[in-house]
Amino acid sequence: MHLVSLFQRASVVAVASVSMLLPPFAVADMTLQNKLSLRAFSNSQFSNTLNDFQLKRLVGTWQKQRNWLDINNGELLAPVLVPRQIGSPGYKATQRHIVDTLEKIGYVISWSNFTASTPVGDVPMSNIIATRNPGAAKRLVLAAHYESKIMEGGDFIGATDSAVPVALMLDVARGLAAKIDQQPSSDLSLQLIFFDGEEAYHDWSLTDSIYGSRYLASVWENNPDAATVNALSATTQHIPELKRIDVMVLLDLIGSSECSFVPLQVPTADLFMQLGQLESRLFDAGHISRKYMNISVRPGVAGIDDDHRPFVERNVPVMHLISVPFSRVWHTLQDNAKALDPKVISDMSIILRSFVASYLRLGV
Repeated sequence: MHLVSLFQRASVVAVASVSMLLPPFAVADMTLQNKLSLRAFSNSQFSNTLNDFQLKRLVGTWQKQRNWLDINNGELLAPVLVPRQIGSPGYKATQRHIVDTLEKIGYVISWSNFTASTPVGDVPMSNIIATRNPGAAKRLVLAAHYESKIMEGGDFIGATDSAVPVALMLDVARGLAAKIDQQPSSDLSLQLIFFDGEEAYHDWSLTDSIYGSRYLASVWENNPDAATVNALSATTQHIPELKRIDVMVLLDLIGSSECSFVPLQVPTADLFMQLGQLESRLFDAGHISRKYMNISVRPGVAGIDDDHRPFVERNVPVMHLISVPFSRVWHTLQDNAKALDPKVISDMSIILRSFVASYLRLGV
């Protein structure tokens, strides 16, 4: 993702005034951003899908599994809190961690391998796609990038950028696995996308950034994913994979005490408001420590360039959950485990589990 330094430290209420200071490549095409999607969402009013007892039961299950996201030795988070520069041992270990975790709970893994032309030469990269029930007609997509930036002066970990988002995706999939298995559906499934090559090698630009998402969106514009083809091999339902995306939720810069969100995309503004209402229910019931969704900000007043852009350009609805303003440790060597707030990680785990369970109408 990219934003000028002034915006990093701007208060959320100043988003509108600061947005004019963004460089041209940091703002998504405002015509595209403000173009309402023609697609209807599977569950646009999800905030009350689960009753209070179901939310309490979901949180009760989470309580037994909260150590998965422990900063020091959590089995889902700790393995990702390492330098993950492309091609490095930590990068390869993270790939194995993602694939092993999801295959064990029944997700079908697809690799989107390609060679990116970068300022340092041709670089092999790999997006990882994990789909539950790939034969389903539609997908609720959670996405984040998994590699970390190459920086001078030391090994950059990228705890908020994006180790925690990756771990949260694994947590949601694993924590809800049993409930998803109990409610198989040919209509809507959960898909996780782990993008490679989000970070720029030199200076962020339209060509030196988001390599993985640009590649995957271009392929999926006209083709189905390999897992979809295999699941529907006896049929002729091979429509482009992009047309199967009901909504994509892109996670980024999550885990510090400064974490907060605003509705950045107009086509999904109603979903963001529903997420805020669901969060309010969780807060009022004492399940989370504070609120993170700022629903008072006018949707679409600013843009942040990130992995969602190639999908938005192709009319895929995206809810971009990136912390605004950016954390003070953004793109510094201090973006490590010490920058993380356990309460924030726990709250986000509960919020995302509740959101996915609600959107998929799971019987929790």
